[in-house]
Amino acid sequence: MIPIKNKNQILYKAAYSYLLKLLPEGMNEVMLQKYFVGDRRDFNSLEDVYEQMIQSAQNYQRMPNVIKFVERRDTVKEILFDYDFAKIANLDIEELYQTFRREYSVTSADNNFNSWHKWSKSIIDAAKFMNNFKDVKDFKWFIKQFEYNLPTRIALPLLLSAKISGMGFALACDCLKELGYTTYSKPDVHLVEVFKRLGISDKDPILVFEAIVKMAEDCKEIDETVTPYKIDKVIWLVCSGRFYLDEVSIGRHKEDFIVLMENQFMATNDNN
Repeated sequence: MIPIKNKNQILYKAAYSYLLKLLPEGMNEVMLQKYFVGDRRDFNSLEDVYEQMIQSAQNYQRMPNVIKFVERRDTVKEILFDYDFAKIANLDIEELYQTFRREYSVTSADNNFNSWHKWSKSIIDAAKFMNNFKDVKDFKWFIKQFEYNLPTRIALPLLLSAKISGMGFALACDCLKELGYTTYSKPDVHLVEVFKRLGISDKDPILVFEAIVKMAEDCKEIDETVTPYKIDKVIWLVCSGRFYLDEVSIGRHKEDFIVLMENQFMATNDNN
């Protein structure tokens, strides 16, 4: 049996090496580093935080392809009163939902299970949550209180998921990591499957989150730049093949990578 520390180091080193071999034409290792820091790490206002919250809230399964927040950001912001939290918090969910249907000519079934309806509730709940903070410094102080240890760090996304409809544990982690809090990772379907099949963790997202934190700790001696966020992005890029910051997609490599690691772990076991 391979000790978990060795297994963590083997997996991380192999994933990073595998990713370097997958880099699209014209991209090098230096250019890859921008994926490991958080897309909105330079946020300087509560509005910036809120925008990441509602963007993360739509990052569930196929919702990004339906809502298309990135390309509709400007019109969404206009509909939401330039992110005036007090006004958004007082909106009626049905009214906001119907506004989106009209604005974007939504033709999908008109019911409470519609992606736009779910997102409308997330938008209003997120505004209510953001009303608790007087400025961005206050928000950053709030986040810092949860950095005491691993249990308190886990408590923060659990709190967000309880307060904001449609934002489960994984999406709350997504919001925090993209705000530049690199001690967070998003235990999404790719990471859950990789960690489960390779015997690193059970498939529960919280357990996968804990396993990624442990892996980051174990891998510090082989890569001083490693963080839970970096581990997240390395494995996610390998699995998805989506170099989104460069608008390049090379196809998924999750299955090939898992098989490679299964064989590598087996060989390591045989040699011990």
